[in-house]
Amino acid sequence: YDGVIYNASLAGGTVIKGGVVKHSILSAWLRLEHASLVEDSILFDNVTVGAGAKLKRCIVDKHVKIPEGETNGYDLERDRQRFTVSENGVVVVGRGVVFD
Repeated sequence: YDGVIYNASLAGGTVIKGGVVKHSILSAWLRLEHASLVEDSILFDNVTVGAGAKLKRCIVDKHVKIPEGETNGYDLERDRQRFTVSENGVVVVGRGVVFD
């Protein structure tokens, strides 16, 4: 299953292993695993998006590992309990965040 990229900007060192990227900016040394989805988002350096994880309208800071199957940006009430969410519904995942 190939990676798919729509209207996105990717920096060097990005690896997309079967994920989908739409309308997003991906900084250097990112890794998107199988069946992951990133849309309308900005991901900074050294971010990993696990298999089946989905990010929508997110800003993810450096050195964050999004676990397999995680979803951010789909349930804003849940996201507000763990992250900063802007008035416009953008989820901000801070640098070095570790998921349980």
